[in-house]
Amino acid sequence: MKPIRKDPKDFLQITRGYLRDMRELARRNHVAHQVLWLLAERMNRTNAVVMSQKTMGQILGYSRATLSRAIALLKEENWVQVVLTGTSNAYVLNSKVLWRDHGGKRYASFFAEVVVSEDEQSQPIEDWDNIELRNVPILEAGEVPITDDEDLPPPDQKDLIPPAPEELPTAVEGEDSIRRKQLEKRGQKHIPTTSNPDTETKV
Repeated sequence: MKPIRKDPKDFLQITRGYLRDMRELARRNHVAHQVLWLLAERMNRTNAVVMSQKTMGQILGYSRATLSRAIALLKEENWVQVVLTGTSNAYVLNSKVLWRDHGGKRYASFFAEVVVSEDEQSQPIEDWDNIELRNVPILEAGEVPITDDEDLPPPDQKDLIPPAPEELPTAVEGEDSIRRKQLEKRGQKHIPTTSNPDTETKV
C-alpha cells in the first residue's frame, strides 16, 4: 500500500468537540479507534473509502472477527456509515466529525478511495501494465460531438482534415513546369526561346 505523502496542503479537519469522544472510544475499544483512523487516513474528499476486511486486517494485524465487531461499534455509534459493495464495503465517515472537503458536506452519492491488497487480485500487479484497455471517448463540459460531413468551427480547424486527392499536386508535370506556371500566375512574363543561342531576347 502506497504511503500518504506528508504534504501540509493535504490536511484532515476535525470538529474539536468530538476529540473527547475519540479518547473515550480509544479507551473502550482500541481496535475500533484504529479502524476509524485508518479509514480517515485513506478516505477521499467525499469522506469515503472502499476496503475489504482482509486488507484491513493485513494493515492493522487483527482477525476478521475482531474487525467486524469494531466496525459494528463504529456503525452503531454513528462514526461511519457502511455501504455494501459486493465483497468489500464502502465506509463513509461522519462528516460532522472528520472531513477533508472545505464544505464538510454529506454525500448520498460519492466517489470512494479504493484500498486493495495484492493477494486479492486474480493476476499479479506487475502484469497490470501489459493489459490493453479500450479507450472510451468522453465529452468534456462544453464539448459537442461532430460528424464527418459537418463544418468545424473557425478559425482553421479544417486544416486538420486530410486533403482530398484533387487538392494534392500531381506528378504528371515536372517541377520546372509547375514552377513556371506559378510564376506566370504572379505576373511573370513568358520569355520565348529561340533556336539561335547568340540571339539576345529582351522583355
